[in-house]
Amino acid sequence: MRCLFLALTLAGLGALASPHGQGAPATRREAGLLHISAIAVDGDERPVTNLKKEDLEIWIGGYRVPIEQLTLASDESDERSGRLTVLLLDDMTLQPAMTSRVREIARRFVTRMVPGDQMAVVTLNGQGMESTSDRTRLLRSIDTFNLLPVGTLRLDSLGEHVLKTVASLSRQLAQQPGGRKTIVGIGAAWLFDTPIPPPTVGRELRAEWTDAMRATASADTHLYVIDPSGVGASPTLNGSSGFARETGGHAFLNTNDYNGAVDRIMREAWSYYVITVADPPVRRTSDLRELDVRLKRRGVTVRARRAILGRP
Repeated sequence: MRCLFLALTLAGLGALASPHGQGAPATRREAGLLHISAIAVDGDERPVTNLKKEDLEIWIGGYRVPIEQLTLASDESDERSGRLTVLLLDDMTLQPAMTSRVREIARRFVTRMVPGDQMAVVTLNGQGMESTSDRTRLLRSIDTFNLLPVGTLRLDSLGEHVLKTVASLSRQLAQQPGGRKTIVGIGAAWLFDTPIPPPTVGRELRAEWTDAMRATASADTHLYVIDPSGVGASPTLNGSSGFARETGGHAFLNTNDYNGAVDRIMREAWSYYVITVADPPVRRTSDLRELDVRLKRRGVTVRARRAILGRP
């Protein structure tokens, strides 16, 4: 298995405009401030766009910090465009029967693009294309997707590869202006959402995990996972506790509603809040600091990443 270098794959990102003309990386320090992006939805997973500062509590490293400002970065009813999405296709671990389903899910993302959106298609094994708004090119790239014979690979090697891939993509996305950026892993949830195997199975991947979490936090990148295997394929009932959730994203497991998953991911890419807080003098020398965004309003769920940067 070769290392993944995506500098050329995403070379076109430099030409992208800011998705909303505002927003900031989730842990960027600006005059002693932190900017945290968060999603708020009701019981039907529809965006909630009328939150107030008093509806939220922000805890960093176990300490509550006051909210300086709460900004709705965009509204679903305001058809703003400019979303930046990377589709990361699993061509290494799926069964051959899943090839057509991966293509089908990826195509659904392309069909939901609006003017100004940019998208790139890459694979775990390192193949890909530069980002583009050209649907024809994207669909052509998706049509070439195939599973590759990679032989037997250790679980810890696969997990390390996923973590380094997400970190590499996030660092490249960090160079782009604007707010939330989205990586969608379409493939085996046991790999994308739980890349760290049990201690009895492989070597320690704490360093790779920390590096990936720091990279996603710095870029305000959020990982989503769609497992194409459908209902009953995963022992995990939902995606509320894995790698995707740690980044502020979500894993769609045990579902055949791929249209619903794609719609939700694309909607969350432009309907989110930016929470501004003073950077507290708490664990600033740590690689990561625990972040807990709590909601006091009933009937609404809030989701943000669970760790932010400590040291620069």
